[in-house]
Amino acid sequence: MSATGRQLLPRNSLLWLISAQGLAIAPMLLELPYWLIGLWGLVLIWRLQEFRGRWAMPGKLIKTAMVAVCVSGLFLSFGRLLGLEPMVTMLICALLLKQLEMQRRQDALLLVYLTFFLIGVQFLFSQTLLASVYGAVCVWIALCSLLSMHQPSGHERPWRSLRLAGRLSLHTVPLMILLFLVMPRFGSLWSVPNPTQSAKTGVSDSMSPGDFSRLSRSGGVAFRVTFDGERPPQHLLYWRGLVFSEFDGRRWTQRKGREWDYRDGSLVDWYSDAPSDWRIQSGSGNSELSKPVTYSIIMEASHQRWLYGLMAPVAFEQDPLYGLTRNFTLLRRQPVHQRLQYEVTSQLEYQASTEPLTSRQRARELALPDGFNPETLQKANAWRQQAGSEQAYLSKVLAFYRDNFDYTLEPPALGRDTVDEFLWQTQRGFCEHFASSFVVLMRAAGIPARVVAGYQGGEYNSADDYLVVHQYDAHAWTEVWLEGQGWTRVDPTAAVAADRVERSLGDLQSDMVEGALSLGRYRQFKWVAELRMEWDALNYRWHKAVINFDSKAQSELLSNLLGGVSPLRLVLFVLLVGGGLLLLISLHLWWRARPAPKPPALHQCERFERLLRRKGWVRLDREPVGEFAARVSASVSPKHSGIAEAVSDFADLFQREQYAGEVVSSAQWRHSLKSLQRVLREL
Repeated sequence: MSATGRQLLPRNSLLWLISAQGLAIAPMLLELPYWLIGLWGLVLIWRLQEFRGRWAMPGKLIKTAMVAVCVSGLFLSFGRLLGLEPMVTMLICALLLKQLEMQRRQDALLLVYLTFFLIGVQFLFSQTLLASVYGAVCVWIALCSLLSMHQPSGHERPWRSLRLAGRLSLHTVPLMILLFLVMPRFGSLWSVPNPTQSAKTGVSDSMSPGDFSRLSRSGGVAFRVTFDGERPPQHLLYWRGLVFSEFDGRRWTQRKGREWDYRDGSLVDWYSDAPSDWRIQSGSGNSELSKPVTYSIIMEASHQRWLYGLMAPVAFEQDPLYGLTRNFTLLRRQPVHQRLQYEVTSQLEYQASTEPLTSRQRARELALPDGFNPETLQKANAWRQQAGSEQAYLSKVLAFYRDNFDYTLEPPALGRDTVDEFLWQTQRGFCEHFASSFVVLMRAAGIPARVVAGYQGGEYNSADDYLVVHQYDAHAWTEVWLEGQGWTRVDPTAAVAADRVERSLGDLQSDMVEGALSLGRYRQFKWVAELRMEWDALNYRWHKAVINFDSKAQSELLSNLLGGVSPLRLVLFVLLVGGGLLLLISLHLWWRARPAPKPPALHQCERFERLLRRKGWVRLDREPVGEFAARVSASVSPKHSGIAEAVSDFADLFQREQYAGEVVSSAQWRHSLKSLQRVLREL
């Protein structure tokens, strides 16, 4: 193609387009293969060099080789072409390679439209307030690119494009808000599952030594909680997620129950109007803990089915998608692939499974692998005989932990007999070490026990009165079954480090659990702590008001606004509000485009010209008023000298105000024009 064809796209438009694409791609490069950065850099350099006339556009052989490299990179990175991340990577590759073929304005327009689509794809990876603001900036720059392609030659100024794109964007905001409120909620584009993020979900479906200590170094948010009333004490905030009953000597996993394990045969009590008989029984005390606690949780995407709640849940979301398992954990029929809000009511003082365990249940909660941890089994049997009762044995074991162990985020590695080595050699560990070894000691003594995994505590945000539970708050504790009491929570970690359940781990060891660039690492400075809390509160409000604006919230809002929801009311609401907004926008555009008011001297000059035009004197194009007045005066006869005098007086007034800067009053203008009008009647 000729050079003329390649130059149809102005330099200004090319720079805008490159900037828009770069901004759209940049945040996704952190989630996608790193070789995309190299491809982006290569395309950028090639395109700029071609524009400068130093390199030619790549030929078929080079373009074919680049396509082959991209396809190979996709297979090496993902092993497949189907899936969210491979498809997004493929889209970015296509966008970048298409830029090497862009030689006409039509090609550039196609790339702009693809850039707009790519900006929407950003929200598959993040929907925070900051990501939303960044996305709006990307749209602004992409719109600048589109507008710059349609500007007349000689008007390709960057600031002109920025101002015009900004005004157009602001004009669309009211209509965007209206459509956000009334359009049916069909689910978000960003609800599509993201396989890579499933490895970053926090608590997993198994537990082995070191899992929770590694998780504690993650500062991400697990969920946020708003209580309907007074917040319970920190040491009671055990957010129950999973129950592990099966132990292979190193790893704890969930053991799938069977219907014949239970007397009534049900494994999950999915929400219904008639709850199962095995639901939680409230405690008999009269303390504050005997009152149920209601709270709302906004949970980050975990890509798993289990939810979190305080023990013991007595009511939960009124939706068939939610259920309560036999282990008193909350479950959802579908994995949580996007941020989820749900409500739970819990009874902090409770009795769970007070009836005797079935033989199958008891055998399951006492099972230990053969050939593992012989020293622990021997000591447990001896201590149990010495103690005489289950309660005395429990107290002895907790005292053993309290007197001999250290709590650390960097526990030493353990070998085959993990419990033996931890209890009798290293005696330094994290919550999973204490929970795992405690359950083994209980089972070896004939006391049914199991491990519970979830989160403990949280960080209170006074800026908006809610609790933030981070990934580093992940915790493991135990439950033992005692006759007449049922399943009872026992946390051996609390016996070793009482501060762990009284304060957030981030407050205790912020330098260990927060990254160097995280504000949480510097929370000891008051202004940093306040800034961090305010920013998190702002994000929390954003999630509640915008991201979690589902069909239920929409129905409630429209019912309050319209006094009920019906097709007729919605149509009238859209027509009235939308029409009013369009009218205001039109009036604003008309007001900005209206001609500027003329100076008084020019306005009076137009009246002066109309009076003379009626008598045949017409002012020439670009003729000065003084010369026009002189020409009129020279053309009248001596007997009409009054006309010449009136015309000269007006020209004098005009020149004094228009050129000398004097201010001529309205009375002077009226007197001059009336004098001219009077003498012209005599003509």
